[in-house]
Amino acid sequence: MSLSLRRQLHRTPVAWLQVSHNPVKLAIALAGVSFSNLLMFFQLGLLDSIYNSQRKPIQKLRADLVMVSAGYSNLGALQTFDRTRLYQALGVAGVEGVAPLRLARATWITPETHRSFDVSVYGISLARPSLAFPELERDVSRLQPLRNALFDRRAKAQYGPIAATVERQGSASVEVNQKQLRIVDTVELGATFSAEANLVVSDSTYFFLFPSADARQIQLGLIQLKPGVDARSVQQALQPLMPKVVKVLTRAELETLELNYWKRNSSVGFIFTLGVLVGFVVGSIIVYQILFGDVMNSLPQYATLKAMGYTDLYVISVVIQQSAILALVGFVPGVLSSMGLYWLLATVTKLSVFMTLERALQVLLLTFVMCVGSGALATRKLVQLDPADVF
Repeated sequence: MSLSLRRQLHRTPVAWLQVSHNPVKLAIALAGVSFSNLLMFFQLGLLDSIYNSQRKPIQKLRADLVMVSAGYSNLGALQTFDRTRLYQALGVAGVEGVAPLRLARATWITPETHRSFDVSVYGISLARPSLAFPELERDVSRLQPLRNALFDRRAKAQYGPIAATVERQGSASVEVNQKQLRIVDTVELGATFSAEANLVVSDSTYFFLFPSADARQIQLGLIQLKPGVDARSVQQALQPLMPKVVKVLTRAELETLELNYWKRNSSVGFIFTLGVLVGFVVGSIIVYQILFGDVMNSLPQYATLKAMGYTDLYVISVVIQQSAILALVGFVPGVLSSMGLYWLLATVTKLSVFMTLERALQVLLLTFVMCVGSGALATRKLVQLDPADVF
């Protein structure tokens, strides 16, 4: 073991002793850092879950390429195009199959309260199901009888205890667009900006709910490729065959379009980013007040160190180390309490809120910047400190 390493191991942990000598003050500082972490985790988690909820319907599409109208903005405002354009894709090498997907908004009447709410209705072809739900893959024939439907079990409570009724009785009778439907099973999708509940029905039930809909028009065309075929090459071959009113996108491109629309046209990004900034500022003020008070109370001790020959850099480093200790120790209860909050939010709001390693590292970095920056501001008095003035 080298001499320098031995010195480091035997060095008195001044910063830790300074932090821990007053348990009450330490508890207050850690509570401030943890509360700041909780605010930042809450805002970032909720923002990420809202954006994830917009991705989820697209992630459930059983398609490598998606055909949409050229004016596509978001799933809640789809434009139609002629379905014959979709079947043109069958003539392109590498395409294994195609499936139309119809999507519209209907009026749901909650059985218990008789209140009305919007519900998104996905109309699928039973010959080639266009949505990747285990319930559909297990037995798509349950949707064949007219009026049968699958309900979103992650719908908000205002739609009634449909999932519990289906589990208990095997089915549930509901009213949609003033017509009776029979819920025979549930799927997991969740709320979006467009609707807070979803129904999956066959094409025949879709036209039963929307009798004025044109069967020749579709909102989405799903293109499935043969194994090993590159989606980009098929996209480049297919797009020139389409008129200007139709676009062929990869699923990733469709997700990007969807998220960009909501980022541009909703204020959620700004609101939650502002919330993160508020948490950062709150934590900075608390840590600064704690460290500045500690510096002022310990001026004679720091003056003694400087009189003994310790440099400004050393005494400043003691305070910086204190702030780093507060950041690291305070982060632990902050992340644990945030995980509990995420569980509560997911249970109550039905949003997909969960802790990720990337977000934890992001908040940890912000916490270190917050604490170390506050510690650096609290050391201004030490730079100007003259032992002669103190003694």
